Amino acid sequence: MEGSKIAGEIADQYNALEKTCRHIADNGEQIKSFFRAHQKASWTFIGCGSGYALCIAGAAVVRAHARRPALAIAAGDLLLNFPEHAESIKDSILIAPSRSGSTSEVLKCIELARHAFNSMVVSICTKENATLPALADLSLALPWAFDEATCQTRTITNLYVAMMLVSAIVSEDQELAGEVRKAVSVGNSFINAYKKPIADFTARNPFSRAIVLADAELEGIAREGMLALIEIARVPANYFHVLDVRHGPVVLVDAETLVVMVGSPHNVALQADLIADLKRAGAKVVVVSDQPEDTWRADMHVAIPVYKNMCVRGIPFIYVVQELAYTAALKRGVDPDNPPGLKPVVQLKL
Repeated sequence: MEGSKIAGEIADQYNALEKTCRHIADNGEQIKSFFRAHQKASWTFIGCGSGYALCIAGAAVVRAHARRPALAIAAGDLLLNFPEHAESIKDSILIAPSRSGSTSEVLKCIELARHAFNSMVVSICTKENATLPALADLSLALPWAFDEATCQTRTITNLYVAMMLVSAIVSEDQELAGEVRKAVSVGNSFINAYKKPIADFTARNPFSRAIVLADAELEGIAREGMLALIEIARVPANYFHVLDVRHGPVVLVDAETLVVMVGSPHNVALQADLIADLKRAGAKVVVVSDQPEDTWRADMHVAIPVYKNMCVRGIPFIYVVQELAYTAALKRGVDPDNPPGLKPVVQLKL
C-alpha cells in the first residue's frame, strides 16, 4: 500500500509545513492586530475528534507562551451542554482548528456563542471555501495541508504548527518561532532517517494494543497520537501522563503492548525506571527524546534535536506515531485509507 493516500500525506507533511510557516509569517501583522484589539479576552479552542486533541495542544501552548487564559472544549460537549460552559466562554475568542471547516458541532457552537455573547471567531482551516472560514473574524487558510485520506496526518501537523506560530506572534516569542522553523527545516531528513527503521521495528514487533505517554504541553498532540493508532492501525489505544501509567493502566501492559513515550529532559532517572518496569511487563517501548539512547534502554529510540520549548518536540513525535500506525496497519493487513465506520466529516441533523 505504498501508493496509498495516507502514505503520501505522511511523507509530504514537512513540505506543507514550510508553506504553513511562510503563510503565518506573511499574515503576522494581521494576527497581531486582531489579538491586540481583544487583549482582555480569553481563548477557547473548540473541535471534535482530532480537532479536539489539537485544541488541548493549542490551549496548553497559549497558556505557556502567550500567557493568556485558555481552555479547550470538545465541540460536542459544548453543543450538548452549552449552559454549563456559558460562564467560561462568554468573554472568549473562539478558535477552531479544522480540516473540513464543515463539522456540524463546531458550526452550531459558533452560532450559539455568537447569539449569546457575540463571540469573535478565529478559523485555522485547511479548506478555503468552507463554512467555518466564511464565518470567522480572522481566517487562516492552509489548503496545501488538506488530507484527502479519511485519517488525518499532514493536516494535524500543520494545524499544530500554525497554532504554535500564532501564539509566538501574539506573545512576540522569537525563540518559540525559531525552534518551530528549525524543526520544520530538518523534517524531511528526519523522515528519511527514520522511515525504514520504524517499518523494520513494526515488522519485528507486532502489537494488539498501544499506550501513548507524554506530559505538559505535549498532552494534546499525544492524544492525537492515540487516535492515529486507533484509526490507522485499528488497535485499541490510550493516552496517559508518563508516570500516571503506573496508577492503574499498567495492569493492561503485556507482551502485546506497544508503548510510545516522549522523554522529558527533566527527572530522567524516574522515566528510565518506568521504562524498565514496562519492559519487564513485556511491552515494546519506543522513546522519542533528545537524550542519549543508552539513557532509556528502550526497544527503539528516536533521537530528536534539543528543543527548549517542549511543544516543539510534538512536531517530530507525531510523525513517529503516524509512521508506526501506518506500518502496523500494513503488518496487520488492514487498509489504512478505508477505516470502517469513520467519516472524514461528521455532519449531524441539527
